[in-house]
Amino acid sequence: MMQEKRWGAFLCDCRSTVKVDSKKIGKTMPLVVVASNPENEIHAFAKEADQQKLEHVVIGCCAEPSIFEEALQGKKLHFLDLKGNCFSPHTDIEKAHSKALKMIHAEIEASKIKAKNPVQVNPLQVGNRVVIYTEFPEGLKLANMLKDMEGNGTGGVTLCISSKIEGLGDSSLLEQRSTLVSVEGRLGNLQITLEPDSKTNGGTQKLFSLMADQLVILTKAPPSGVKSRTGVHLLSSTESKILEETATQVRELVGNFHKPEHVTYEQTICAGGDKGIETCGRCIDFCPYDAISRQTENRLRIQVDHLTCEGCGACVSACPTSALQFTEPSPQEIYARMAALLESSKEKQGNEEPPVIVFHCEEMGRKVLETAGEIPLPYSPGVLPVEVPCLRYVSESNMLAAFSLGAAGVGLLGCESCPNGERELLYQKYDFTKLVLHNFELGQERVRIVTVEEGMEEDAISSVNEFVSQLSDAPLAPSWRTPRQTGNREIMAEVLESFFEQTGKEPGTMKLSPDLPFALAEVKESGCTLCRSCANICPTNAFKFDEENNSLYFKHINCVGCGLCEQVCPENVVTLRSELFLEKPTLDYKKVVEDEMIACAKCGKPYINRRALEAVESKLFEIESLKHTFSGDRKNILKMCPDCRTVVAMMEVEKGWEP
Repeated sequence: MMQEKRWGAFLCDCRSTVKVDSKKIGKTMPLVVVASNPENEIHAFAKEADQQKLEHVVIGCCAEPSIFEEALQGKKLHFLDLKGNCFSPHTDIEKAHSKALKMIHAEIEASKIKAKNPVQVNPLQVGNRVVIYTEFPEGLKLANMLKDMEGNGTGGVTLCISSKIEGLGDSSLLEQRSTLVSVEGRLGNLQITLEPDSKTNGGTQKLFSLMADQLVILTKAPPSGVKSRTGVHLLSSTESKILEETATQVRELVGNFHKPEHVTYEQTICAGGDKGIETCGRCIDFCPYDAISRQTENRLRIQVDHLTCEGCGACVSACPTSALQFTEPSPQEIYARMAALLESSKEKQGNEEPPVIVFHCEEMGRKVLETAGEIPLPYSPGVLPVEVPCLRYVSESNMLAAFSLGAAGVGLLGCESCPNGERELLYQKYDFTKLVLHNFELGQERVRIVTVEEGMEEDAISSVNEFVSQLSDAPLAPSWRTPRQTGNREIMAEVLESFFEQTGKEPGTMKLSPDLPFALAEVKESGCTLCRSCANICPTNAFKFDEENNSLYFKHINCVGCGLCEQVCPENVVTLRSELFLEKPTLDYKKVVEDEMIACAKCGKPYINRRALEAVESKLFEIESLKHTFSGDRKNILKMCPDCRTVVAMMEVEKGWEP
């Protein structure tokens, strides 16, 4: 492992309760300190860090972050929970150090990517308009907690009483009962639609809307169709502590912020459509927050509302062409982190457990690992964590790439009830990954989803342990270090290439659901006129035309099944099949149609292929009124190149021909 000169590490041994060896960690960087009293020892470390001109410092200490931020101003700090992830849950101290080194190395490699790709931000202003919708009397208590939100005659709290509320007695608030219908918009700009209660409001009344910066929903169960998002607080508990925490969260979200752009969009490679034909749109379908829509001025392309986007990552996983890419973590960062974590698997060291990449979300996935470090709950040191915003961020390429990099298994650890809504997309990717592994006889049991509810963290760790215990060594040796490209389909091509080479297998046809963006285009050669329509319109260059040998080629791995080629083919000879052909030719262009060129009857220059000429003649000669046009000296006019045809036609006009 290469030593990084501009990096240092400040770790603590939790008052001498954790056995951290600075010499072992020091393999990675020149300055490593293990402190027992971090509040005092950080200052001496800061002086030495300045002397050595360090630029980055890994902080592996649970003391207040502000201590390090003050002492190490001007340096980039990287906070890693090495105690919770390594030294606390793993009893074998050697393996704990080995994992700590992997995590530090992964952070170094990922930070190099971050430095090259700064994230753009947008200003976001959030006022103090708060709506509380409650079916519990405690909603009144929360409203009183937020009374200080009112000021300067603007904003303040609006209380909406559910039609299901009980325990208010003869309160005048009974006259304000309503039912929450829908919530649209984002933090700072929410539209809340309600329906007045017909019994307490003198009969049925029209729906009405309220505009708000934030919404608190205090109900026994979340209203149907309403998703949790920043600024929309879903509560089911009326405990004072929960209400106080929510009031604090509401206040903290008021003000002026810089909201990061979670995704970038490259419209030149988007499969949204062409020639006036709308296709794909998977990103729109799978975005749970309506942050993605088609452009008003060009409906063949999409637009991202960065202020509405919650950064779950579903769109980037859904996009078959990687026109949408996540910014942090970027795909480059994810692959660099995985490669660094799995690098040591190149040399199978001693009795190390099989390395398992565990993608975990920022919510319950992270909490499970934190809880395991706090209690502690033992689990295999072979578990190598990679944090993602949400499990729906994880693509089939991410999972399969882990095996090409030397993983023995891939786990997905997250929420039982995802705050971002349904996870249909994740399960599509998960099933596809298992199917590929099964077809290559690598073992579909090497991938596992573990979801967990609040308070069930110990059960989740047990499930992770059960999963890891069933794994044998990694089935493949690492075949690449960093990808040449980071698009989902390009990564898939590299993965399949390594699978073909290392397994020696070419499984053949893999039937797929039409919901998955993989397809095999069949071209009926006898009817193809090589008009180039499919090659001209294909957004992924799955079709290409070679002018030199007058042939049409198809690259199967590039096809995302958008259907444009089928729709524009004038001869109706292109058919898409929902399948992936797992053989080496899939990864390269294959000739599907070729035809001989016809020479001009006058000058002898090749100008059209035979089937195209036959098709033109067939269609024209079927028209009775045109038979005279191509008679006499004009009978061979279609067999001439455009230049010669023009000359002959003009000569015929001079003779009195009226075309």
